[in-house]
Amino acid sequence: MIKFVLKICQFTIVPALVLLLLGIRQEQDRIVTLKRQLFEQHKASTQCLITGTSHALNGINPTLLPVKALNIAEDGKAVEIDIEIIEKNLTQLPRLKYVIIPVDYFTFYFTGLHEGSAVKLYHHWHLKDGFIKSYSIKRYHAFTCGFLLNEYNTYDQHDTIMGYRAEFEDLSKASADYRLHKYQRKIIDWNSHWIDTGSAPKIYKRLVNFISMLQKKQIQTILVTMPVCKQFYACLDTKLLNKNSQLIDSILHNTNAKYINLQNNHLLAADSLFFDIDHLNDKGATIATTIIKDSL
Repeated sequence: MIKFVLKICQFTIVPALVLLLLGIRQEQDRIVTLKRQLFEQHKASTQCLITGTSHALNGINPTLLPVKALNIAEDGKAVEIDIEIIEKNLTQLPRLKYVIIPVDYFTFYFTGLHEGSAVKLYHHWHLKDGFIKSYSIKRYHAFTCGFLLNEYNTYDQHDTIMGYRAEFEDLSKASADYRLHKYQRKIIDWNSHWIDTGSAPKIYKRLVNFISMLQKKQIQTILVTMPVCKQFYACLDTKLLNKNSQLIDSILHNTNAKYINLQNNHLLAADSLFFDIDHLNDKGATIATTIIKDSL
């Protein structure tokens, strides 16, 4: 029996040690994404940073702004991750004058703890706080993501226009059945993985403190609500939308942040400006960026 137990230990401890060593090696800071590479390359001369999720990634074209801008938005990126990136690198952003922060339907409730991309993003940006630090064993990449995560995923190679990802599909050409299915699936996904109303006070406070810090350094924050198509907007929870409005108003009252609500802008009402139900296509992004440009 003892020999049997020892054999089991041999077969379990050795692989565990190997995984631990691999995880520690993976924990070393390496630039493995184009987004991080662009940031490191341009941060010394960047005057405007565009943060956020895929809504900003597809919806704001930095090359159309009157100052040198870089879009560091990424799929499934919580606002707290962007805050940590900027805080960590602020001394290496000597020309930074503007930070664009989307405040979308889910922003005040999305931490990334229930959505798979958060750990990957903390690792790719070499951040030691927040999620990774809270779960000590998870900070080792081999345990966090196993070997299912492709570190060298080339999908972000499409984000080549100073971090902007252009899309050219036209939502107006999609069938009604397709749209209805997408509305239903998106709401389920957001409610399951993105909306945690208990996180709102913490995220709100984090945003206010961050904007106040930028304000002291003469850096202007621009809050932007990115649009979704009209039919999908009608499906969203009105209580949550009203809560968002209250939180945004409170931020504007307590800081010098500017606010642009693209959801209510008639110039972005047409479905032909979206490539799916909640992302602008290149035509829509051009209009959205032009509107934002007037605030710089």
